[in-house]
Formats: sequence, C-alpha cells, structure tokens
Amino acid sequence: MDVPGGTMIQSRSGRFFERLKPARFGAAAVGAAILLSACTIIPLPGVPAATTPPPSTSPVERSTEITTAAWEVPLDAIGQPVVADGVALVYARAAGGVEAHALSVATGKELWKQPVHPGLDAPSVPLEPVVTRTAAGKSAAIFLQATAPPPNNSGYEWWTAPVAFDLRTGHELYRGRAELVSTRPFACDELQDMCFIAFDEMSGTVEHWVDLETGDDLSGPEVNPLKGDFRPVGKELYSVQAGGVETLAHVSYGEVLWEVETESIFGKGATTDMGWHFIHSEKLDLYIGSVGINPTNFAPQEFTEQTFSLDLRETTKTVGFRASSGRVLWAADGSQLECAKTVGTASSKLEDGDAFPVRCEYVDGSVEFPAGKYVGGHSKVVGYDPITGEAAWESKPVEVHSWDTTGLIPSAGHGDFVIAGTYYSSALLDARTGKPSGASFDDAFVCTKATTYTLPPNGPFKDQPGGDIGTGSLVAFPCLKSGSPSAAYTYGALTDVSTPDQDMAVLSLEGKVAGYKLLKESV
Repeated sequence: MDVPGGTMIQSRSGRFFERLKPARFGAAAVGAAILLSACTIIPLPGVPAATTPPPSTSPVERSTEITTAAWEVPLDAIGQPVVADGVALVYARAAGGVEAHALSVATGKELWKQPVHPGLDAPSVPLEPVVTRTAAGKSAAIFLQATAPPPNNSGYEWWTAPVAFDLRTGHELYRGRAELVSTRPFACDELQDMCFIAFDEMSGTVEHWVDLETGDDLSGPEVNPLKGDFRPVGKELYSVQAGGVETLAHVSYGEVLWEVETESIFGKGATTDMGWHFIHSEKLDLYIGSVGINPTNFAPQEFTEQTFSLDLRETTKTVGFRASSGRVLWAADGSQLECAKTVGTASSKLEDGDAFPVRCEYVDGSVEFPAGKYVGGHSKVVGYDPITGEAAWESKPVEVHSWDTTGLIPSAGHGDFVIAGTYYSSALLDARTGKPSGASFDDAFVCTKATTYTLPPNGPFKDQPGGDIGTGSLVAFPCLKSGSPSAAYTYGALTDVSTPDQDMAVLSLEGKVAGYKLLKESV
C-alpha cells in the first residue's frame, strides 16, 4: 500500500495511464491525479484475524524511554510483516524479483524463504504478505509463484501457480496448476484455507476455494455464484463487470446477499477501475468506501490527450451503506479513505472505541490536463460520524500540489490519534475531538512511506516490455508528532503497532527488518 507523503509511484505518476489487456486484469493503473489504490483494511502491520489482539477503548500510557532493536536482519523489504505463531512473514526485493522471508519473531533467524510472483494484480495493487489458517489451525503463507506458460498460452506470459507453505517450517502444503490467476490468493471469508480468482477458458473469472489440509479445489457457483468478471474489493465485497456495467456485490459463504450497480451507490462515472478503498464494520452493519469518479465523457487513458480542467472535488467520493442490504446512508463528495489506511479502527466508533474515523477531503482546486498540474487545491482531514457521514471535526486545510498531498501524515495507530498537516507543519490530533493532543517532545510515533519493486520481465503479454515498477507497500521510520524523522523509537511508539507477538514488535525499516522487545506493561 502506498500512502500520502511516501514515494511517488511510477504506475500512478510516471506513466499516468496504463491499462493491461483486457482492462480488468487486476486494477487499472490510472492517473496520479485521481487514483486511489486498492488496499486491505488492516492496520500496520497486517495480521490474521485469529491473532489480532482485542481493541482497547482507553489510550495506552505512552513511555518516552528510547528502545533499541533486540535484533536486526538486513533485508530490502517492500512492506510490513504479517506476524503469527512466532513467525514474521515479510516480502523483500531480491535479484530475481521478490522473495518471501519467514523470520523468527524471537531471534530474527530466517526460517525459510521462497520466490513470489506479483501476478496479474501488478503493477498497481500493493504486494503484501498473506497468512491464512488450515482447518486444523495451522498457519500458512499463501502467494503466487511463476510457472512456465503452456504451449497454447494465447500470448500471455505471466502464468502462475497458487502455493501454500507452512508458516513455521516452510514445508509446502499445496501447489496448484499453472493458471492465469487474476487475483492473488487470500484467506477464504477472511478465516481459513486459500481462495483465489482465475480466468477460465472463456476468459471469465472463477473463484477457487482450496482446502489446504486435503488439497481439494472447489470452484464455480458453489464457491461464488457471481457472473462476469469479478474481484474482491473488501470483506465479502466484490466488484463485478458484466455487459459494460459495474456492480458491487456482497457474497458470504457462497451466497449473493445483494448486488447493486456501482453508479447507483457512488454516482455517475464511479468505477473501481480508478481505485477503491472499503472499510467494513460488523458492529454497525456498515461498509464505508471510496472510489474514483470520472466526470468526463472520455476514458481515463485519454486524459493526457485532452486539454481540460478537472475539478478535484469531482474525482472521488466516499459513501456509507448498509452491509446487509447495500442501502446508501450518506455520501461525501470529494473525499477518500485511501489516505487513512494506516489508521486503525480498534479505538474508533467502527469497533468498540469512541474516536471518530477519518477521511481526507478536497476543499477546492483542479488538475489541468494534459500536463496533470494541480492548481489552487486544498485538502483537509475530517473526523466523521460513520452512520451519518457528518463531520465531527475538521483540520486546517493544506495546499495540494500532487495526489499525495492530503493533510494526513501516514502513521500507525489504533484510531485514537492522527497526525494532520504536512511534514513541515503538522500537529497530533485527538481523533475524538480533532483538538491537538498532548505529546512530549521526547515522544515518537511510527510513520510510514511507500515502496516499489521491479516487475518480472516480459509483462503479462509478449509485447509488453519488462522493467516496470510495481506497487509495494510501506516501510516504517520513527517520527516526531510533526511527522519529521526522529532519532529512534520509544516504547510508547511501539504501543501503536497492532500486532505484537511473544512480547515483540516486528517492523520493516529501510534496508532491514527489526524486532523490538516490548515493556511488560504495554503487552
């Protein structure tokens, strides 16, 4: 996942508009001006649901005592680890592409490693580790690996096989056949086993459910009865393309609960092909999502061929709607959730806390094409009521010079605070009130910035050159409440990390992965 304030990503800015053939191979990489990247809704770093610690409604007392790493491993990580059962799984750049490394949480010792192929979701969907559980409760790492294209490959080069490895031992649990996998493996219903979506002989998409204990591969309507070209965009939420129309569908345990046109929820011109980000609250029976909007009469890949001005408030919208029915409750023009993806929800009204979730919102401004130049734009951070969408508080707007200027500094937390502003002028805000929150100048926080990796050669097609840049995820660095870098982490900063394991916090930094021993009172 790339974030505001991080490295500019080539798939968003350098190339502006690039689409794979056909257009729905993964997320279309569209203009830097309007793209919201696809993203999981997991606080930094990610963790299987079975090992997520329970949320706390009261803020943890922060220690300003400086901590040093108990261990460090030199790795060129492209994102944060997923931690489970005493193992940290992290993706890192390697000479041949990307590798999965399994490290001992206690010692940092490498337990095993395997090559990873980003698949057809590349280059615009963040490449992040995924851990699931078998029916017997065994943790497994699931991803794609490269396979040789079959003789009749129809010109496609990126054939891959879904694989699963025992997280602790690295023992291979499952290896699928070579397929055109359209969506990387994920935990079925966010619980167990391995699901993935692949193209069938008719170029339609089919979801597979692999029982990792038996190796049985179920597919078709029994697993997912949706028709057309579909992909997951949130918990049990799918985007479906059929007959030139996009719909959103809620599918649970093989049953379609509802299916509604995307434009009927988000308005004319709305499409997940221009980016998406969805949050689910089981407590509130609620989805909150933002997607890109194309208010013009021409396709996004044609934007750089036109001379026109695009109002920034018309490029994105956030909507709250019932998870059980799809009924729209509220809408906020010009706003998006992508900026807040590292802000957790444990302390928010979406779960058991009393803090307001946040979104970023354009106040004014435009982007001028064909140059893609931002003019007169301002953006603010809004704390909002998740049921009504109404603003509970707003930050001071900041000037917008590019897509990554949102007014929210990417930092880990449980949702009780945010760092608003820019790196040269920001403040720590209490997410309950929007007011400046007290913090010592000795305190530190976990800020993050975006990463990239080099795609495998040849592209998905023989006629597509290799060497392009794919979207990685996030690496962390210690920061002050201003968002500027700090000399070191404090024990207080490590309480913001949502995935401690064995009294340790594991973080990916630039050039290394490090484990920090936590204070007993913060565990």
